[in-house]
Amino acid sequence: MTRVSKKFLAVLLSSAMLAAMTGCASSATADSNSTSGPAAESAAPAESADTTAETTAAASGSELSGDLDIWAWGADDEAKAREGAIEIFISEHPELNITYTIIPTADSVWDQKAAAALSSGSAGDVMQMSPDYYGMNTEYYIDLNPYVEADGVNLDDVLVPGVIDGYYDSDGKLEGFPLLANCFVMAYNKDMFDAAGVAYPEDGWTMEDLSDWGQAFATGEGANKTYGLVKHWVMNNVMVYACGGTPYSDDLSTSHMGTPEIVDALTLYKKLIDTGVIPDDTAQKTIPAETLFVSGKSAMYPCGGFETITVTNDADENGINIGFCKMPSDQNGKEINVQYATGWAITTTSKNPDAGWQFLKESAYANDEMAKQTAICGMPSNKKVAESYYADITFKGEGLNNSYYVEHMGNTHLNPFGGTLASTGNIWTTMVEAVLLDNQEPQAVVDQYAPQIEKEFAGYSFNKK
Repeated sequence: MTRVSKKFLAVLLSSAMLAAMTGCASSATADSNSTSGPAAESAAPAESADTTAETTAAASGSELSGDLDIWAWGADDEAKAREGAIEIFISEHPELNITYTIIPTADSVWDQKAAAALSSGSAGDVMQMSPDYYGMNTEYYIDLNPYVEADGVNLDDVLVPGVIDGYYDSDGKLEGFPLLANCFVMAYNKDMFDAAGVAYPEDGWTMEDLSDWGQAFATGEGANKTYGLVKHWVMNNVMVYACGGTPYSDDLSTSHMGTPEIVDALTLYKKLIDTGVIPDDTAQKTIPAETLFVSGKSAMYPCGGFETITVTNDADENGINIGFCKMPSDQNGKEINVQYATGWAITTTSKNPDAGWQFLKESAYANDEMAKQTAICGMPSNKKVAESYYADITFKGEGLNNSYYVEHMGNTHLNPFGGTLASTGNIWTTMVEAVLLDNQEPQAVVDQYAPQIEKEFAGYSFNKK
């Protein structure tokens, strides 16, 4: 077979293309009954011994052939990382006819196109996904457990601790496989701390501590105004945990958004804004958070693994002398760090799940060169590469390399409001704005909106741990 690789980098799919893909999907759906392996297995509620044997045979080494269509998201460095990794896979698998599409996530482009394709049966064989979907779209993904079992690999030996956990459904189904994950470190401007006579933050510092010594940085007026901490987009999620609370129970059955800890978190958030420790929305929209920090107008910046190179290089170019410390701790002493993760799934309509699995496992752990490409925009799930190549990458500033992200990834909160939980996240944003922008009392806001969140939880259909 002649191998053809088609690349559609960061291109929006036209409606005509979607229509054409929908037409192709009809044949994929029609043929799915004859597909061996886990794709066929997930299509039927019960499996026979013959099906299991067929699955094992397919997963444990039958030669690959045929087409493989991969859909990914990304822009800028993320898109380059995706392209680089996929091209390596293409070069090492001439027996496959591989096509791929990279779609931007801005303005919900990916969400809309992926949802339409999955529901119509026209999605790729392999689709980008995230464990913070909390079971959203799981009905469109096959169970990967039979492939893992057939390969006989101990995932603890090949994957970074913690990165696989979120991909298991509550019934044990392995709906996806990890690619990368990112968490945060707190960068701080050492010169601003020295000038203010404030000691550098030590591990265990809290947002309550910041509300005290952070006021030393809240000085100046207009263009010369400075702050203790930028209002980074991750801060709303950090503040959920700031006073010892959690947004919901571990099993996702019960909302905790009406608890006293959430009231306390909103109260503290308002204090930080009112005293100028954190800029209000108007000020932050005038100057982007990263610019505020690298220009010397904010003492601290929560720096995600996906942006560390950019932030540290920009700070260095501006003569900003930076150090690094852990993210803040909650009142129980647990670091508040949020994980954003990206993985892959094989669709139930895939005509070539065996080739899909080969791509998933090489992306996750079985191809070091692919993992090095992934390291451009985050910590690869490949344990060997993460603990060596990725961990050894150093940055401008004092005392930080990527080993921090590797060491802290297993003790993070998965993005609490992704996927199925997005509606709760939207209500939380409304609660924050009601307190910070409209000056409403935190207790009144919680009393008003917590019942709405409880109603949302009553309507959720979770398939997640």
